[in-house]
Amino acid sequence: MVPAFVNILEFEQKKAVATSLAIIVIIALISTLNNSRQAGLIDWKLVALTAFAAALAAWFGTDLMHKLSNQHLTRLFGIVLLVFGAKMLIAK
Repeated sequence: MVPAFVNILEFEQKKAVATSLAIIVIIALISTLNNSRQAGLIDWKLVALTAFAAALAAWFGTDLMHKLSNQHLTRLFGIVLLVFGAKMLIAK
C-alpha cells in the first residue's frame, strides 16, 4: 500500500506509512475475528507472549519514523523492499 500511496496519491512517506498501518489494524481485527471462529486456528498463547513485545517495538519504531526525514524514510523503505524482493527472487 505504501508505494501506491506515495506514487499514485502523492502522500509524503510518513503519511503513507501511518495511513497504511491504520488500514492494517482494521484488516487485522476483522481477519482475527473471522479466524477465531474456527477452533485452534489461532495460537492464543503465542499471541499473548508476543503481543506486548511487538507493541513496544511498534511504539519505538514510530518514534524513530517521526525523527527521520521523509527522504530518509523513503530511501530506507526502498532498500528494505529491494532486499526482501531479491531474497524472494533468489529463494528456491
